[in-house]
This record gives sequence, C-alpha cells and structure tokens, in this order.
Amino acid sequence: MQVLELALPFIWGMMIGSFMNVVVLRLPINSDIIFERSGCPKCRGKINWYDNIPILSFIILKGKCRNCEQPISWQYPLFELWHGFLALLIFNNWPSFDGLGWGIGLSHFFMASIFSAHILIDIKHQLLLDKLNLALLPFALVIVWFAGNWFDAAVGAIVGFSFPLLVTWVFYLLRGQIGLGGGDIKLFGILGLLFGIKGVLINLFTSCMLGSVITIVLMASGRVKRDQSIPFGPYILSTALIQLLLPEYFAQWQNFLIPY
Repeated sequence: MQVLELALPFIWGMMIGSFMNVVVLRLPINSDIIFERSGCPKCRGKINWYDNIPILSFIILKGKCRNCEQPISWQYPLFELWHGFLALLIFNNWPSFDGLGWGIGLSHFFMASIFSAHILIDIKHQLLLDKLNLALLPFALVIVWFAGNWFDAAVGAIVGFSFPLLVTWVFYLLRGQIGLGGGDIKLFGILGLLFGIKGVLINLFTSCMLGSVITIVLMASGRVKRDQSIPFGPYILSTALIQLLLPEYFAQWQNFLIPY
C-alpha cells in the first residue's frame, strides 16, 4: 500500500509535467496546446500515444525521435520527473486528504508547476507571459481564501505591483531604459497576493540579491557580457518556489531580514 501511495502522485505528477512540456514549447509561439497532436520539433512528425508516455517512452526510444532519430531534449524527461517529485512533496499524504487539504494541495501543485514553466520560458524567450500570470491567479485566490488573510493579501498585491512599477519608472527616468518588463511587475502583484506584504518584499530583495551574485559570477567567467540582457524572472520564481514549497525554511530567512 505504501508503494501505491507513492506511485499514484508521482505518476499523476509526471502526466501533468508532460502536458506542461507542451505549454513551455507552444505557448510562447501562440500555438495550440490542447487539440494539436504532439509532434517532433525537429522533423515535425506526429508522435504516437505509445511514444508519448512520460519517462518510459524516452527510455524505450533511447532518447531519440522514432521518425528522424534526432536526439530528444533532456528537458522533457527531466521536467516530467520534476513534476513527479513536486507531487510527492505536496501530496505526501495523498489518500488521507480531506476537502480542505485537496484544495490547498492542488493549488500549491499547480502554482509550482506554472512557476516552473515560467522559468523555462523566460530562460528561452525572455518572456513572462500574461497567460501564465493569469493562470496563477485562481490558485492564489484559493490559497488566500483558505488562509483567510484577505487584508494582507490585498495590500501585498498592491505593494507587489506598485513598488516594482515605481522602481522601473524611476530607472527609466534616470537611465532611459526599462528595468523590469510588464510580465515581471504583474508577477510580483500575484506574489504579493499569495505571500502578503512581507513575503513579496523579501522575494524582491532575495531575487535581486540572487540575480546580482549569479550575474557577477557569469560576467567574471566571461559567459555573459556587461551589456547583455539577462532574464530576471527565474530568480523571482526560484525564490517563490522556495516560499511556496518550503515555507518553514523561508520563514527563518524572512525573520532574519525582518525580525518583527
């Protein structure tokens, strides 16, 4: 029974991860993500259902397309595995969830899934899509509704949206350049709704610090040029994933920065 309790959420999570691979591939180019059959991005050949089973098909095909025998990106199985582990982490007591647990658990899972898709898309295309930001909203509202902290959530959403917008506007006045894109600003608004005033401000500080350190390392190693544009979204979203999935550990960091 214990093996089944672990296998069910893991398999379900990988199935969602398989669909989210489609989202990452197609949404940035405005391609259909629901009705169009899966196809090889290299030869455009259609993929049969038995070649589209998470992880298993990748292993059987030895990481190559059946039609053109070109390598399949490791992103696909790794993203499926990541979703499987997400489901295990969130639904570790899968059979015993009551109504409240299911609502919060599913909202956490799908928010973590959308955060993850956001990261990959921003790395590849430097886009934080409005469609994904909007998709986060109902799950954030469910979590806030169960928590009952509407005032902190409402003020957090206002601060999360307004403060980055103000910083971007001042940066544009001083430098003539746009510091944060509209997708980043809207994302901070959603995170303010989800994590409240303290949470979104700590996210902003932590993601800026994380981004600065990594950028300095990349510039020092010659992998990034000084004037090269670097997506900021992965730092925001990585921080948000820790806030969402490991709140007790993030709370220690938050209390260190704001000890009241």
